[in-house]
Amino acid sequence: RRELSRGDALRFDIKQDPGGIADIEFLAQYWALKWAAEYPPVAMYSDTIRQLESVASAYLVAQASVDLLTRAYRAYRARTHHLALDGAAPIVPAAEFRELREEVTRLWNATMAA
Repeated sequence: RRELSRGDALRFDIKQDPGGIADIEFLAQYWALKWAAEYPPVAMYSDTIRQLESVASAYLVAQASVDLLTRAYRAYRARTHHLALDGAAPIVPAAEFRELREEVTRLWNATMAA
């Protein structure tokens, strides 16, 4: 992750920094693959939001966790789209998504520690 990040202490790389888009997409894919054999419907979708919703629907991940991830994912994607329209990189001041980023990182750490 560090190799791809263009953020630093003052800037948040929405796509690559911890707690960003790549972490959310990884968690969605990780959970779908982890439970696909036991619960085939969780592997039915290839998009991040529906992957997340499918693991919540199967009661494999808490709905509150999925709600957090989908809220963050949508906020991040909206911001990156606006930046792209302005010809800017997906990098914002570190404070812009601090709370969401910290919550996503906590969930990432808890999942990877399990």
